[in-house]
Amino acid sequence: MTAASDVGHDSSRTTVVEPNASPLQQPIQTRRMCAWCEGPIPTRARRDSVCCSTRCRQARHRFGRAAGKPVAETDGRPLRLAYADPPYPGTARLYRGHRDYAGEVDHAALIRRLSTYDGWALSTSAAALPAVLALCPPGIRVAAWHRGERPNVSRWPLNAWEPVIYSGGRPVDPSRLEQSLQTRRVDSLVHGVAPMTTLPGRVIGAKPAAFCRWLFDLLGAAPGDLLDDLFPGSGAVARAWAAYTKADPAKPRAA
Repeated sequence: MTAASDVGHDSSRTTVVEPNASPLQQPIQTRRMCAWCEGPIPTRARRDSVCCSTRCRQARHRFGRAAGKPVAETDGRPLRLAYADPPYPGTARLYRGHRDYAGEVDHAALIRRLSTYDGWALSTSAAALPAVLALCPPGIRVAAWHRGERPNVSRWPLNAWEPVIYSGGRPVDPSRLEQSLQTRRVDSLVHGVAPMTTLPGRVIGAKPAAFCRWLFDLLGAAPGDLLDDLFPGSGAVARAWAAYTKADPAKPRAA
């Protein structure tokens, strides 16, 4: 039997208390949770481990690296930003089994809600773009994500890009940027997609970390800003935002 004083501060171990100890003297037993999949970290793991396995540790590292760091610098006024990645018009049936499923999205109401933010972005499909643009206020812009075509047999050219409608945000002073490809903001992203098999809770249409980084740059996001992900889905955008703004996306938690 191990005395409580011998355990120290290693939260991955279970503290053993003498049978005659009163309930008030018994410490709360905790288990460390994985910062990626939120499963329990094995008790045999190192004391400084934040992930439950090599697979989760590598996935978390790759995702955080792809999320990058802000191009814009905070100007002392935090912005309220929002991103919406709803089921694209006519495709809500694909999400029927998701816990947030509510049928087809009212895009007119959604755009009115987005317009209350300092900056916002909305993902949609190339086919739905004309109808969605007709609902938007003046001054919006359209960016393009070239994700590559999805293998399929079709009589028509395969779709290989998705539009992102965006508005507002923070302008960036070019004189304060390093003039390099890594710091220039562009309204087009070429980044292919692959099955995100290591992303916990992944859903159809989950966006990769590189897309999230590009999206944040479009809006001139900076640490201190607030981002509302209106259709969280798999939670990938929130993970990328935490990494992008230098917060820890999921610190080990007690369960």
